[in-house]
Amino acid sequence: MFPPARSIAILSPFHRDKTSKSMASIELNSSLVRRSLWLRLLWPLVIAAAGFAALGLDLPIAWWFHDGHCPAEIHRWLAFAEVYAHGFGVACILLTIFGLDAGGRHLLPRAAAIAFGGGLVANLLKLSLSRARPHEFLPKVPDGFVAAAGTVHSANQSIFDTFGQWLPLGKVASGFQSFPSGHMATAFGLTAALIWLYPRGRWVFALFALLAGCQRMSSQAHFLSDVFWGAATGCTIAVLFLPGGLLAWQFEWLEAILASHGQRSIEESGGEGRPGTPQRRRDAA
Repeated sequence: MFPPARSIAILSPFHRDKTSKSMASIELNSSLVRRSLWLRLLWPLVIAAAGFAALGLDLPIAWWFHDGHCPAEIHRWLAFAEVYAHGFGVACILLTIFGLDAGGRHLLPRAAAIAFGGGLVANLLKLSLSRARPHEFLPKVPDGFVAAAGTVHSANQSIFDTFGQWLPLGKVASGFQSFPSGHMATAFGLTAALIWLYPRGRWVFALFALLAGCQRMSSQAHFLSDVFWGAATGCTIAVLFLPGGLLAWQFEWLEAILASHGQRSIEESGGEGRPGTPQRRRDAA
């Protein structure tokens, strides 16, 4: 703790020099934290910009899946990936962590808030702008005639025709709530939380999120741009909630209480947690 402002003036030159260096060090650390936060905020902006750049690919990709060009076996495999982006799947993953990683249980509230928070914010954004899903915008073709549907592509179709009214506020059906992808926001938030908890598995978690995004397009539930915008939503929540974020402080006191309680429980049961894990995770973040 710093000495009171008035007491600094009566310190010896040596102590005043040490105090000045300490204050300068803290100011430098605060500056680095703020810089790191702004650099993190660039990620959701870049992903959102990629969504706008992908608008030109929305219809070609949607037509490709619509016309049945995706092999049936790959389509079936992608269907399994939805579990990773679904609330039930997220709950199962977090419950598994709770059972297997006693030393990391105190961090699960933050992880859950990031994953479910991304999906919640995406659902709120759906109230701002209506957009038709691919299976609503593209013509419905009876079974057995899917492959021939490619011959009815309209040259007059524009991706901007998929967008509807502003501020529908939930007055439109689910088929017109494509913007943004709530599943992808959940998947990206979960991925960020899992990478924070287990950095070594970053590529595995990223692959799961990628497969979840492909599933949203293969099921004709979202366009590519919706997937990018959903990912940007989940990334924003992760940046705000992870250590160093603007809202991270709301979890620190809770994690301290849960960590203390968890350590006492481990000691009373004679078991062992994972010493050093929380600090390692915070350093990795």
